[in-house]
Amino acid sequence: MQHGFFDELFHHAKQITPYLSGEIGPVPELSIHISTPASETIQALYHRLAQSNPDAGSAYWLTRTWDLLCWQPVYIAFLSIYGFRTLPDIHRMAQLVQPEFIAGYRFADANHVHGDEETLIAEAGRQLTELLAFYRDQISQWSRIRPGFTNHLLADLLLGCIIKVQQFFPELTNDYLTEQAALWLNACQLPDKHLKSLSVHPQSGRLQLVRTSCCLVFKCQGRELCADCPRHPDNRK
Repeated sequence: MQHGFFDELFHHAKQITPYLSGEIGPVPELSIHISTPASETIQALYHRLAQSNPDAGSAYWLTRTWDLLCWQPVYIAFLSIYGFRTLPDIHRMAQLVQPEFIAGYRFADANHVHGDEETLIAEAGRQLTELLAFYRDQISQWSRIRPGFTNHLLADLLLGCIIKVQQFFPELTNDYLTEQAALWLNACQLPDKHLKSLSVHPQSGRLQLVRTSCCLVFKCQGRELCADCPRHPDNRK
């Protein structure tokens, strides 16, 4: 069956990363969906991450679990809005759970809304806020997870996607993208102070990001600090 916009969305999403593989159909087993309790499924993922990286510690396991839950809905929201000026029902995305990863997603139907960027970002923020509140509630049943902690991670994810938008659409100006970043932060009920994480790279003239949060991946054996990490020596002022 042809689904027009969704065929294009799924094609371009897999160009970003093959892990971002989408389809339309019923909610599959071994998936996370807002309509069904997911606490045990998310906790099982957390424990598998702990078993694979026993020395990394609980802060890393929780950070990694949260990042895995968030990345696909946010990526799809950005790709839909800036690539197609439309938005699917991201807060009802089913996300497929792999042994130590969340990759692959499914929409129940081909519903989507069109609009200008500001309108769509506001709607995406509303949906993401609802979806991520569900994830946080599910995790809170077995772990302490502070809103301040998840808000910093979400802000960094949103701003990281702004950087990616500039990579895909280099004609977009720094001022325009900074304005877009402010819209995303506001839509997700995050403070404007996070905009300070963006600056103009002195050589390339493009936006660059220094995160406010650390994913702690350096605690895993053989891994190093990310280039945009606040702990990285190049980013310490």
